[in-house]
Parts: sequence; structure tokens; C-alpha cells
Amino acid sequence: MLDSGTIVALATAEGKSGLAVVRLSGPDALAVARRILPDGGLAEPVTSHRARLAMVHWPQDAVGGDGDPEAGAPLDQTLVLPLLAPNSYTGEDTVEFSCHGGALPARLVAAACRAAGARSAGAGEFTRRAFLNGRLSLDQAEAVADLIDAEQVAGARAALAQLRGALDRQLADIEEPLRALLAELEGSLEFAETEAAGPTREQVCTVLVDARRRVADLLALVPAGRRLREGIQVVLAGPPNAGKSSLFNALLGRERALVDDAPGTTRDVVSDSIELEGLRFVLHDTAGLHAAAAGVEALGIARTHEVLDAADIVLDLQPLAMIAKLPEESITAPHGSTLLAVWTKSDQVSEQTSGENDVSGIVTSSLTGHGLPELRKAMLEAARAGGLADAAARGVVLNERHRDRLLACREALDQILEAAAAGDEVVASLLAVSLQELGAISGRVFTEQILGAVFGRFCIGK
Repeated sequence: MLDSGTIVALATAEGKSGLAVVRLSGPDALAVARRILPDGGLAEPVTSHRARLAMVHWPQDAVGGDGDPEAGAPLDQTLVLPLLAPNSYTGEDTVEFSCHGGALPARLVAAACRAAGARSAGAGEFTRRAFLNGRLSLDQAEAVADLIDAEQVAGARAALAQLRGALDRQLADIEEPLRALLAELEGSLEFAETEAAGPTREQVCTVLVDARRRVADLLALVPAGRRLREGIQVVLAGPPNAGKSSLFNALLGRERALVDDAPGTTRDVVSDSIELEGLRFVLHDTAGLHAAAAGVEALGIARTHEVLDAADIVLDLQPLAMIAKLPEESITAPHGSTLLAVWTKSDQVSEQTSGENDVSGIVTSSLTGHGLPELRKAMLEAARAGGLADAAARGVVLNERHRDRLLACREALDQILEAAAAGDEVVASLLAVSLQELGAISGRVFTEQILGAVFGRFCIGK
């Protein structure tokens, strides 16, 4: 599955910047680099991880095309860093060129590498090679993408911990007792004629129950993994003119949604995000809920229900002046999410008539800022109650692929426990299935289809 060709790509985003990095990796990386560094920028002996300043030239013997520089033309003065196998990101000989930032210099250096014999790298191909060369496990490779995409401090920390092998070690802790048990069972089957003693049913069940508990423990962290990657989804819901857009803007600290005294101003979902103590909260301002809606307003309410179904925290907004009146449509938070009662527009109610001390929920005013610190605190507490701290501390940013494999593993373990009395051969067969599912997470077991799904989300250059 490993294309052994030499590949090149920009490892930094295009655009004006202080520096731009071009990465060249493969068996001929040093030879390709020497063809564009004719002034001895990579002369023998090459010392790994030691950079030197050198001018990159267009290859002298390259066949020119339309728009190509002249043979031997200087392109950019770069810092050339050789990284020799196996101590490079990919595990192959690698050369990185730190070019001047901008639209052109790095593109010219990459084009010179291609003219000298390299080819353009595909999406995620450098990290794919790192996995196939044993530099990273598959879940560590996924953590690279999560770290690049991270938009909150907690998510970045968790992805970094996973990149350093935290999840892989936890999977190994589950796999090792199962693998040892499988070896014992297979040994007893192979030497059945000699009446070699295999593990007892009690020993088998002890190992299986412990493994199932550990798998269930990881599955419980799947929602936290999504929240660390995508942010905590917070939906502001309530009847028309309940102050949803005003509170949305107040939490953001800027005017993002249109606000008007007329009910029904918001017809669609408006989303934006804030960060509180390292956690990213994605706020969704929604259309007001009421039974008599029609036309585009009804479509807006349908979208409100869609985002409610995916919410982690639901803010149920009601104007404080309407405290004595039941809401027209009650709001139900989805399973596993938190519903917070929020009373709005406290500035429009006098202290004598508000009854704030007797209200169950958080009393706020978007105009004065009253209650906003308490609301932010309640949002943080709700987010942390969802296992975010545990997932981040353990370095577990589980995704849907991990979830599916863990569910399949748990199902196989359940079948083994049910069939524990059926004989060693059945138990061994199901045990191999459970190990295969765990191995697909770490990459100890993989197929081309799995690799395509994992590395397809990567950018070119990583």
C-alpha cells in the first residue's frame, strides 16, 4: 500500500506570511534536493536535523514548460533542514525548505522539486507514510488532524495527549489480557489430545468482564470527544420576542443577530461561538416557538427543532414579566443534554414585582448585563459535567469511527459472555473478532478503505 515515490508539498498555508515551508520526503529526497541546491547546500556528509542557509535554483537539466524559470535560475534563499530516516515525521529521508513567505517563493521551490523528480503529495500523504512506517498509530494520526483543526484550548490539549499515545496505551491495556486469553485458548485447542489445561470459565469471564467495562468506559467519552472537536452546542430557544437575539449578542459581546421589538424577527438559525475558560461554545439563535406559525416562519421553527435535537445545552428563555403565564410550547432537551431555565428582560420589571429571589432559573438582562456571569458559570458547569475534563485529561478525542469499532467490540464481548459455556473454539473465534475491532482503532489492523477514510480529511502538505 505504500507508494515509495518521493513527494513534495507546501506544509504551510498559502498566503503572505513570515515563512513558508516546503516538505520533500521519500527515498530520493536527498538526490532531488541536491539537484536544486547546486551550490553545496546539501553536500556530504549530511547531518540530520542541522539546518544551513542555501539558494534554491531551477534544475539545470529540467525540461522547461510554459512559465517555468530558466535552467539554473535562482528561486529563493532558504533554510534547508535535512531529516534523515528513520528520525523524521514520515520515517523516510526528508528535506524541509523554509522559504520567504508569500504567494510565489514556496510554490517555485515546490515546482523545482517536481522538476527534479518528485511528485505532488496527496492529501494527508505525509501522515499516511508516518503511519505505514510505524511512526504513528492510526489514532495518533487522527489526533494530528484534530490538533490542526482545534478551535478550543481543551480540544487542542486532548488532541496533543492523544498524539502522544494516550488512547493507544488505553487500547493496549484492553487488548493485552484478551490477547493472552486467546493464546491460552488456542493452546488448549491445539494440544487437546494431551489434555493440556486451558483457562477455567471463571478466568475467561473475569477477563471478558473487565475488558467490557473498559470498552464501555471509553464509549461513555464519545460525546465529550465530539464536544472537544466541534465545540459545545448551545441553543437559545423560547417563544417569539423572548429576548433570544439580544441575549445571543450579549453573550458574544457584539451585534451579530438583528434585534427588533416586533416578534418573529429571527426566521433562521444564526450561529457564532465564544470561548470560556478554554472551552468553545457554539451559540445558536433560533426562531421563536409558537403553534400558529405558517410559511417561512414555520420553516424557521422546523430548523429550531433540528438544532435542538443536536444541542448539548438548551437555554429555555422566557421574559421575566411572563413568569405567571405558562409558555405556549414547552421545550424538551435531548437525552444527554442540559436544560437551563433563563428569565430575560429583568430590566423591564421592577424589583418589587420581579420576585427574582423566588424564581427557579437564571434571571438576566441583556441590556444591563445582569445575570450574564451566572449564566456563563452555569454553561461551564453543564459542559464540564459531560465528561470533558476526563476526556481531555485522558487524551481521548473519540470520533464516529472509534465509536463504531468500540460498539462492535462490546457486542463481540457480550456474545462471548453469553457463549462462555459453548466451548473454547467458539470463545476463541469471537475473541479474535473483538481484538480485530480494537486493532482497527489503533491501526494494528487496517485496510485500504480504513486508511482512505482517515486520511481523506487531511489537508495537502500534512
